[in-house]
Amino acid sequence: MSFNLLDAAKGLFTNELVGKASSFLGESESGVTKALGGILPSVIGGLIDKSSSHDGANMIANLAGEQHNSGLLGNIGSFFGNDGGGLLNKGAGLLSGLFGNKTDGLIGLISNFAGVKSSSSSSLLSMAAPLVLGLLGKHAASSNMGASGIASLLSSQKSSVAAAIPAGLNLGSMFSGFSSDASHTVSHAKAAASHAVNEVEEKAVVQ
Repeated sequence: MSFNLLDAAKGLFTNELVGKASSFLGESESGVTKALGGILPSVIGGLIDKSSSHDGANMIANLAGEQHNSGLLGNIGSFFGNDGGGLLNKGAGLLSGLFGNKTDGLIGLISNFAGVKSSSSSSLLSMAAPLVLGLLGKHAASSNMGASGIASLLSSQKSSVAAAIPAGLNLGSMFSGFSSDASHTVSHAKAAASHAVNEVEEKAVVQ
């Protein structure tokens, strides 16, 4: 069975975790859920973009290994404990490494899209980045996968990640090539649906 990073990331954010995050941030659970719907494909999109270069792929491989070895995946609740502030600060550093000067823009886009505070958007992104990297590192370790393998894996999931970006979240030029990939996916789906409708109508006429 092939590994899907986005599905694995979604699986981490259980109803219980969303509830803890909403209480911690002072946001509604629906707001947190909507924000995560944009955050997870955005973070993975950042990994895909960064890994497209040799140096970037090495950086992602190292970060993924570090987050996997940190044991964070087995103690996600620590974000809401005494060490939560330190973990979020580390996550913010990872975000800056991925998105550079686009980080603040992404925080604002998620905030406006989900109707949550900018500080909440920033915190959720700072949670998601190390967790997604940890998942990637875990899979890479179990598959004996190096930097080039990680880059290939991420590249293979570009179209599905682009298609998962919610309608209404306009990432614009945040990721190179993602807008065209998403548009192609949507256009293909519309064409398939139109073809199916035409077939049904033709059968109805024949009958």
